[in-house]
Amino acid sequence: MKIARQITRMINKAANKPMAGKIFTAVLLATTALSTPTLAADIEAASTQRISIAGNVGATTDYIWRGNTQTKGDTSLSGGIDVSFENGLANGLAVGTWVGSLGRSDNDDANYEFDLYASYSFGFGGLDYELGYISYMYPGVANSISDFADGYVSVGYGPVSLSYYILASAKDAAVEKQDGTYVSLDAEYPLIEAWTLGLHYGSEEFDTDPSDEDTAVSLSKSTPHGDMTFTVSGDEGDDTRAIISWGQAF
Repeated sequence: MKIARQITRMINKAANKPMAGKIFTAVLLATTALSTPTLAADIEAASTQRISIAGNVGATTDYIWRGNTQTKGDTSLSGGIDVSFENGLANGLAVGTWVGSLGRSDNDDANYEFDLYASYSFGFGGLDYELGYISYMYPGVANSISDFADGYVSVGYGPVSLSYYILASAKDAAVEKQDGTYVSLDAEYPLIEAWTLGLHYGSEEFDTDPSDEDTAVSLSKSTPHGDMTFTVSGDEGDDTRAIISWGQAF
């Protein structure tokens, strides 16, 4: 079971939009007296690290990843915490965790997904870049055979982003030997009155499997009580599905 948050981020906006968080500022003061007030102020400013901590919760009528249902058509509840560093030497670094339910399951299946991730974002030459690593874990599966991890790089320009994922590791030895990749092209266009149009195209390839393409079109409405999203998702190997989702950041 290969599960991630690609479409979930698009419909909940918990992952991929900036989220409001509580800002904690820690100032490291010099333990010895400084000769001038100006030097003291410069050192204090340089040692200040702003850390943003944000949470998110969400619900969707079907958890879709790369065009395929991960919940057998059941609803899914999710939640996560993101920690980002906003200045200083760690500026652009973010770490977080995310948990999502997987609906009904058999005895040897996981009933939820647990992710850990880290990323580094920066801008250069008018483009936005992000490098990251995501570990996907499925508690309850025997010998953790479904666990795996992806590394990725993303490049964005305005409303458009292109992401490249590569399989970094897998507990399943047969999967570990393969070169698995996924390319995702996404765009978001703001409409009137807090409405947003989202477009997605993805293509996945493994050594022993033919390429699999998926598409999605979404329409989101931001409200004081969260984002409501209607998505139509299609995949070559699965049915076209209509999903209604809600997400709230805090």
